[in-house]
Amino acid sequence: MKFIGKLVVYPLMAVNIVMAFMLIFSCYGSIVAPMGKWPFASLSGLTFPIFFFLNFMFLILWLLTWKKGILIPIAAILICIIPTLKYFPLHFHKAEKAQQPYLTIVSYNTEGFGIDDNKDWTIANPVLNYTIGLDADLVFLQEVPRSVINKTLNVKRITSQYPYIAIPDGVTTEACMSKYPILYNETINFENSSNSCLYLKILIDKDTLAVYNCHLQSNKLKEDQIAEYQTFIKNPTDSTHYKASKQVIKRLLESTTQRAAQARMIADRAHDETARYVIVCGDFNDTPLSYSYHVFDRFLHDTYAKSGSGMGITYHEHRLYYRIDHIFCSKNITPLYTWIDRTQKDSDHYPVISKLRF
Repeated sequence: MKFIGKLVVYPLMAVNIVMAFMLIFSCYGSIVAPMGKWPFASLSGLTFPIFFFLNFMFLILWLLTWKKGILIPIAAILICIIPTLKYFPLHFHKAEKAQQPYLTIVSYNTEGFGIDDNKDWTIANPVLNYTIGLDADLVFLQEVPRSVINKTLNVKRITSQYPYIAIPDGVTTEACMSKYPILYNETINFENSSNSCLYLKILIDKDTLAVYNCHLQSNKLKEDQIAEYQTFIKNPTDSTHYKASKQVIKRLLESTTQRAAQARMIADRAHDETARYVIVCGDFNDTPLSYSYHVFDRFLHDTYAKSGSGMGITYHEHRLYYRIDHIFCSKNITPLYTWIDRTQKDSDHYPVISKLRF
């Protein structure tokens, strides 16, 4: 019986060791810049939920069958504890517990104010009305049609609430609605890309807040490509979908390389910023286990990792569920409470909302 037990346990242990290594790689592989020799490492963070779940299942298995085996998954989980808590932070408190004074900040990719679902745009647009209803102090928007923002300038109920509105330079880009004076705004265009970053200087009482409202390189995957890739993941032995999945991975590698360069450019500027306070926010199109996230996390606070709880999914289309929208702040700002509001579904993103003490 012992011999039969070893025949079962040893192969399982070997598989667990491989899964443990893959979990560690999924957490730390993305730190490598995708422009180097191992560009695929930059996508490793996308596999984190899978390998974490498998190691957790092995932990349960060993607890029930062979307790010595738990050392393998426990070691892997402990090695990955810091990235895990950035991906899935645990802060059990409620918004009302955040004591004054604070400012409420919103970062929201509106998907063109949900124009795909609301083609006859009027001032009653549900995404716009929802955004205004949040009554935040500073609202940073991505994928904003210039025509929509222009219309808001003529609506008294909006301008009375947000007297300072930064209009995007392009046709569809980033914007800001603010209760505080906007001293300066500039659009930072990315090379060979339709994506960009809105740079703002905002007067908060007597101090200056510098904001980088980013929309980093989009993946631009077509729906049929995503469908093919999802089919391949479900049935990897089906060769008919293999070619399509390769095209998806190739596109992801190209876009993550572009995002890395864009993130480094913005991070360099933010790192050398002379304003007292700094916020970098927006649609990063990357998870907390990515190079683009890492370059900001080195010197700024991720407000969700510091004061949120759970996975905090912000993108919810095509059965792809990730936190790819982030708010970073300088370390002289204290994140009090950060959450994702899932009540408005006309956009393919949910907003990130953070209460910050300056």
